[in-house]
Amino acid sequence: MDTEARFRALFEAHYARVRRYAHHRGIAGADADDLVADVFTVAWRRIDDVPGGDALPWLLAVAGNVRRNRARSARRFRAVLRRLPAPEPAPPPPDPADPALADALAALDPDDRELLRLVAWDGLTSRQLAAVLGCPDGTARSRLHRARRRLAVLLPDSTPSDPEEAPHARAD
Repeated sequence: MDTEARFRALFEAHYARVRRYAHHRGIAGADADDLVADVFTVAWRRIDDVPGGDALPWLLAVAGNVRRNRARSARRFRAVLRRLPAPEPAPPPPDPADPALADALAALDPDDRELLRLVAWDGLTSRQLAAVLGCPDGTARSRLHRARRRLAVLLPDSTPSDPEEAPHARAD
């Protein structure tokens, strides 16, 4: 049996039992889904270590390790917050006051919209944008330029009514 077929059989045979393990330990909803996903991610990565006969005990041992690791992480996070309280989250930026701009942004491809938001709303420089995208600075500037052009085409008047809402990159 190839690796993918073996994993699929393992998943189908034991998913419900691993999920039940999470449930019986008071882990519910998205947290339970995350635990189960982590267990099967470990199983995929270590498929050659998963016992061929009875894999459930191995999977539940992994689930226990994942659960304990998460509890330790949560304790460390809470300890940090006690020493250094987290700042209040910044409010989301307001929607564009110009309905045409809002409509044009909504009509953009999600990747273009994200580029424009990173620069206009989050205030990233082109160098920072490149770091987020994982590409050279010139590539980031080029992508931003193309996204701005596509936005301008969607606007009835290519000059935004409010200069503050015009997507623009800050110089480094």
